[in-house]
Amino acid sequence: MPDPILQIDDLAVSFPSSRSDRRRGGERVRAVNGVGLSVYPTQTVAVVGESGCGKSVTALSILRLVPTPPGRYDGGRILWSDPSNGGGTVDLLTQTDRQMQEVRGNQIAMIFQEPMTSLNPVYTIGEQIREAVVLHQAPSGAEATRIAIEALGDVGIADPEARLKEYPHQLSGGMRQRVMIAMALACRPNLLLADEPTTALDVTIQAQILELLRELQTRRGMSVMLITHDLGVVAENADVVAVMYAGRVVEYGSVHDVFSAPQHPYTRGLFSSMPVLGMDRHRLTTIPGNVPNPSEFPSGCRFHPRCDDRRDDEKCAREDPDLHEVAPSHWSACWHTEGHDAGKPTRPDVTFRREEPSA
Repeated sequence: MPDPILQIDDLAVSFPSSRSDRRRGGERVRAVNGVGLSVYPTQTVAVVGESGCGKSVTALSILRLVPTPPGRYDGGRILWSDPSNGGGTVDLLTQTDRQMQEVRGNQIAMIFQEPMTSLNPVYTIGEQIREAVVLHQAPSGAEATRIAIEALGDVGIADPEARLKEYPHQLSGGMRQRVMIAMALACRPNLLLADEPTTALDVTIQAQILELLRELQTRRGMSVMLITHDLGVVAENADVVAVMYAGRVVEYGSVHDVFSAPQHPYTRGLFSSMPVLGMDRHRLTTIPGNVPNPSEFPSGCRFHPRCDDRRDDEKCAREDPDLHEVAPSHWSACWHTEGHDAGKPTRPDVTFRREEPSA
């Protein structure tokens, strides 16, 4: 079994709180606190959770795109298996800006949430793709244009030569998202970070975009970190699932283990809130309460004020549980998950990949 290409260990990222004086320091909020996960070659790891749970900050941290200041990396490591260094491991949090420029786009690429705001409206599609190619591969102008045309063709855009001359506003939402994918994959990265890649697209176009990503991943042997709040997308596309709540990973395991036997009460709450075809009920189950403000996280387990499994012994309100391996290749951060006390607080590491469907 190959080694993971990406390992995140105990990552912590903070920002100034609304009450602090940014010029003088002061109180800070941990938007991400103790996140750990692994990504293996050709694997798809889905990061799931509500808005504000730290999914996007985790992804941006991998490419060191969190603005510093006001953001700050308070701890942890992001270990990357650098193909330009013979597969040697480097900590991305210790790399210089010049070294990170070799990683961004070239080895690790990212698709952002909103293609209309991510694409520059005053430059043509061709200019923007060629810029990414020239920055990382330094080909001639003609070669950069050829690569751009090939990239657009790979994502299913018809007549790519003509599309190079068009501006983002001339394309539909689905076409703009395909352009973003083409731009991200033009330099053939080893890892793609897809941050809500189907946001604001209708259901039919969502399915097309996700199918396209699966095809390109298989064809190029690429790994994918898929950030989403859509559990249906996770079930269809992921090998491994990391469930986040309030800046922490609270459950981690293969897609089959997490969906068939969710261990954390928050994960069970998410599944209970989903409509099920054929089930006759008037109202969906909801998780009581609200997501806590990052500047006012509760003491102890951050989910305990909303949790039906909390006990009267006050341990939930007093101590924040670590992520423990409660079953083989299945982690949970809950005091009352069976096997939590016997498990060990280790970085989640699951090599599982679902079988490719037969032709």
